[in-house]
Amino acid sequence: MNDNERHRGDERLQDLDRRIDRMQEERDEKTRGPDRHGLPAGVGAILGRVATELVAGVIVGSFIGWVLDRWFGTSPLFLVLLFFLGAAAGMLNVWRMVSGRDMAVGYFDEHRRSAEQKDKQDGE
Repeated sequence: MNDNERHRGDERLQDLDRRIDRMQEERDEKTRGPDRHGLPAGVGAILGRVATELVAGVIVGSFIGWVLDRWFGTSPLFLVLLFFLGAAAGMLNVWRMVSGRDMAVGYFDEHRRSAEQKDKQDGE
């Protein structure tokens, strides 16, 4: 086997590797499929949590208001008052979640530090 044949063999192997990579990428795209809604991967979980926060605030506030009305004998006073208070609490929870303020103290600083350390290691 001379150098010319060896060079052709290397080119064919590289071409074969490129074709295999391209076919694997196409297969991965087919198995993943197009995103029907055009949303990023974690958005479904976030939307579910938003809905849960809003509904839970209203339900819990209304239930506590109903219990207080039964206990004190007032008709819809506490029910209406705590319904709106629960709705406001749900909206506040959603705002805190979206703005990132509902995490534990220092969560984002710790995450930022670990990302900076990773960037430094990649740069070295």
